[in-house]
Amino acid sequence: MRADTKHSILIWSIVALLLMNISTLVTIVYHQHQSAEARMNPVADQKQLETNAERFSGRYFHDQLNLNSEQTDKFRLLNPAFRPKARQITIELAQKRKQMLIEMSNAQSDTSRLNAISDSIGYLHSNLKKITYKYYLDIKSFCNPEQQQKLEKLFDEMFTNDAPMGFSGNGKPGGWQHGKQLKN
Repeated sequence: MRADTKHSILIWSIVALLLMNISTLVTIVYHQHQSAEARMNPVADQKQLETNAERFSGRYFHDQLNLNSEQTDKFRLLNPAFRPKARQITIELAQKRKQMLIEMSNAQSDTSRLNAISDSIGYLHSNLKKITYKYYLDIKSFCNPEQQQKLEKLFDEMFTNDAPMGFSGNGKPGGWQHGKQLKN
């Protein structure tokens, strides 16, 4: 091969590598900027929390379950104890997930920190499920069989929408539907 051909190939190789490096750097800077914007704007998370809170408010349960006055009185004793705890845990979970994303996005991610964040997410999630099942069982205790079926459907929505990453919760094969795992 001639020297000028080799020289030309080397120049084009350098240009191609330079372009790839520039595009990689631009991508990294862009994603760091996006991550910083997400950290600075908790409004979207707050709106989602408020939507969920409204959807599963006392009025919502009262209307969906058609509670009588005695049942409503019992519900009013349960709801104020559950909602602030659930809300606080949900806020902490959202913060931990953001911390995890930020740590994963770092140029040098600290796996021990990621493990600690994962463990705390698991602990918080476990606590949320525990207070939720207690809340469910407390409500169920004063519902008639028809209301219990409606209650199950209401909680099915909450549990289905809380499907782990990678599972759509739509009941397709291999997923979950009405509290039961479906086979492929």
